[in-house]
Amino acid sequence: MKVKGRARLWFLGFALLGALALVACGGGDDDGGEQDIESLDVKELLDTAVIQFTELESFHFALDFDGNTSPMEDLSVDMETIEGDVIIPDKLNAKVQAKARQFGGINVNVSLVGIGEDAWVTNPFDQSMWLPLEGGNPLNGLFNPSDGVAAVIRGAANPTVTGEELIEGVATWMVEGTIDSGDLTAFLDSAEPGYPVTGTIWIGKTDNLIHRIYLLGQLTAEEPADILRRLTFSSFNDVEPIEPP
Repeated sequence: MKVKGRARLWFLGFALLGALALVACGGGDDDGGEQDIESLDVKELLDTAVIQFTELESFHFALDFDGNTSPMEDLSVDMETIEGDVIIPDKLNAKVQAKARQFGGINVNVSLVGIGEDAWVTNPFDQSMWLPLEGGNPLNGLFNPSDGVAAVIRGAANPTVTGEELIEGVATWMVEGTIDSGDLTAFLDSAEPGYPVTGTIWIGKTDNLIHRIYLLGQLTAEEPADILRRLTFSSFNDVEPIEPP
């Protein structure tokens, strides 16, 4: 079995779009309850987000599509979920659930490890068999703010703080903004311009970190208009070491 090199799609999008979600609250007392919505400067929050992203060392992530799928064309599969750990700048350990088109849409599970320039993926029919990825580590180059993260953050139109919510015991601000689908080719390389995607982001009031992001809207004409991408982050700077398989 030969695995093509476009496995980069599996992670690129949530890395960049997750970075869009790193909107810091930009101040306030330690209890997170003193600063009100009206006093928040969204532009300042977005600028701070770029800096904060570069300071993260590692995190855990989980991405799903609320019952829908996202295509990985070169592998002829449709991804349902991906979850794992990232150690910046170049270590990834993730598990992917997908539907294999060439096998009648049956469910398949694979594990993915990327370290340095190299990456490996398991045979979907034999989890003990690891295969090299031709394209190498899908993380390489994805965490450079000037080449991706900053561009996505600064491309968000009309970001607004819309409310506050408790997420897993963490007090958060809710931030909403609109992104043109054409700016999200890193998330799906076939993304077409012209479709508005609404992002709802939950940012910790005291830790200034993204805890959840919802992205509502299609990236291509083939996707349903109401497709919802749900991304969560946790275990900031606290993940297990990642080693080659």
